[in-house]
Amino acid sequence: MLTRRTLLGTGALGVASLALPRMTFAAEKADVVIIGAGLSGLHSAELLRELGMTVILLEANDRIGGRVQTVQTVDGPIDVGASQIGRSYARVLDACQRYDLKLISEDRDLLSFGGYIKGAWVDPKTWDTNPLNRTVGDERKINPILMGQAVTAKFNPLKEVDEWLDPKFARYDISLRQLMKRNGYSDAAIELASFSAPGIGIDETSMLRMWQEETRGGVDRRNGPPPPVQQSRDHPFGEANDHNLVDGLASTNNIVGGCQMLPLAMGAKLGEAVRLNRKVGRIEMTGKGATVICTDGSVVSARFVISAIPFSVLRKVEIIASKDNPLQRKAIDTMPYANTARMYVTVEKPFWKEDGLPPSFSTDGPIGMFWAIDNHTGEGRHRAMVVMVGLVAQAISRMEHGEAEAYIQAELVRMRPAAKGLIRLATYKDWLRDPNQLGCGFSLAPGQVNAFGRTLANPWQNLHFAGEHTRRLDFGMESAMESGERTAMEIAALV
Repeated sequence: MLTRRTLLGTGALGVASLALPRMTFAAEKADVVIIGAGLSGLHSAELLRELGMTVILLEANDRIGGRVQTVQTVDGPIDVGASQIGRSYARVLDACQRYDLKLISEDRDLLSFGGYIKGAWVDPKTWDTNPLNRTVGDERKINPILMGQAVTAKFNPLKEVDEWLDPKFARYDISLRQLMKRNGYSDAAIELASFSAPGIGIDETSMLRMWQEETRGGVDRRNGPPPPVQQSRDHPFGEANDHNLVDGLASTNNIVGGCQMLPLAMGAKLGEAVRLNRKVGRIEMTGKGATVICTDGSVVSARFVISAIPFSVLRKVEIIASKDNPLQRKAIDTMPYANTARMYVTVEKPFWKEDGLPPSFSTDGPIGMFWAIDNHTGEGRHRAMVVMVGLVAQAISRMEHGEAEAYIQAELVRMRPAAKGLIRLATYKDWLRDPNQLGCGFSLAPGQVNAFGRTLANPWQNLHFAGEHTRRLDFGMESAMESGERTAMEIAALV
């Protein structure tokens, strides 16, 4: 029997308890209750239902999809979350085929990049002779807006996608700053890397976590013949898509109508098993079963629970267990989450033809990057994005919603006066401000792969864990589907 002496809360235990109203709903029962109707939770539900199990999905939001979200704008649908489907995304591609969703080659080729560093425009091609360049030796030849990525790629020892979890690489569970200091990089190079570091930041993300993403990305780049002319990568993100079709697929694809079409189709098949606006406040486990209590008073009892929500959100849920799991609790309570904030705009005409500067640019300032998207004519309207990641995105999220948008536009015009009056807002998304996500993706701080990264996906009594934060091999949308499949198999093996 559970007593208050055995309560083992995560996060604000007392707050979560006090927030729960008295039960006003008839309790329901199911074989499995899944928390979170993103791709991982939906895929788990699909597979468990096929095995004949009864499933209830509880989703705190008024929509399904999690970090897959399509916003309808006057310029058409815009994917503000997960959107890219690679040739190697086997589970996602299979689901698109099952639900008769059409795929198209992603049309997001970026125009050429420049850099705005220390208040001055720099040309990466002549950076080695620029007086602002205080790096030394071979460092001087590295594109300043790619210093972090260049160092990360140079020292990546991983050959296989699962090696980031191999204890033989435990010595690399360090930050990018530590790696650069170990290898003799100058302070100037480290400073440049600090605004182009993969992950949250130069001190905040384990190299093993960075290398997992890079190694898995290499699988997609190798999955198909090289393009006729190999293009050099001159910008940090969104490299040019290989539009040559292999088995009907480009290297990067989108779903016609927006990628939220996939979770919508999955949810429609599951029907009334999906319950929207059901925010979970407490999970009680006995080892033989579990009870999930929502903040609206609804209750579901089940033999198994799958948490398919980010740890950033799960840590706000009170967890009561008859057997503690300190490592699991530490992972839930401390795993950091990265943020991405993006402002999607229409450029009425290409202002870069007036000021003579590169259309796209990366900066060490407060708005990160401006991505100008090729419209394949060079004239007229262009789509563009202001992209803020890592510490820059965390800083911008502290502003009020409207304040952030106005600030970003003003900062853009300050750097590019020719853009004044030519930028029209389409939509804005800051994932850290989304209360049901609290970030765009998981990270692991230096030392956390060794501390709990290898075990955080393991079940805790009746509680199983899905979501991209439990990835082992894949990334992106495929990692969510991978984790959903894994939890379904875990439970099937116990029945």
